[in-house]
Amino acid sequence: MRTPLLRPVLGYVGVLGAASLLMWVLVQPAGAQTATTRIQESQTQLGQTNAQRIAQAHSRLDANDLLVAQIWGLSEEEMIRAKVLLKGPRAAFSVENLSPVEALGIHARDEAERQRYAEMFARALQADVERSLAWNRAFQQAQSRLYPNQKVVDFEGLPMVEGPTSAADLLGIPRKLVKDPSRPLAPAKAAPRR
Repeated sequence: MRTPLLRPVLGYVGVLGAASLLMWVLVQPAGAQTATTRIQESQTQLGQTNAQRIAQAHSRLDANDLLVAQIWGLSEEEMIRAKVLLKGPRAAFSVENLSPVEALGIHARDEAERQRYAEMFARALQADVERSLAWNRAFQQAQSRLYPNQKVVDFEGLPMVEGPTSAADLLGIPRKLVKDPSRPLAPAKAAPRR
């Protein structure tokens, strides 16, 4: 159970510490509420001080951070927030190369913000796919022009292997080299009589 007053405490004391504090508050007599309130206020202030210190440590953007922000179309403020997020839980839960846009989208503060970052990432991914496909087409054209009679992969002379044709299709292996155990080989067609 998280109350607004305990939210800052949870981040710095931990779940067990916050649960202990909550239990202590619940069992105190009514006259002790003033002391409890003072303890909570001091812990909240301490938490804010720690949070401010952490934010300040990560609020400096170097030249690389500024370049990354520019590439992704982020403001300096967004990049600072992404940098802090990527040092926090995202460092433990995500892959090392998570983009700042993904970190901001995962930790969006509302649905509109989440949608905005999702669209930014979708545009960036679409542009990257288009660049990759253009590169692949250019490579294939160069390969064909420079080596017109050479196959990129030559399957001739290889023995047949047993496996599903779907796997062969995914790997680009000709079906004539695959014996699918789930499908009996078709009988050879007899040559028509003349």
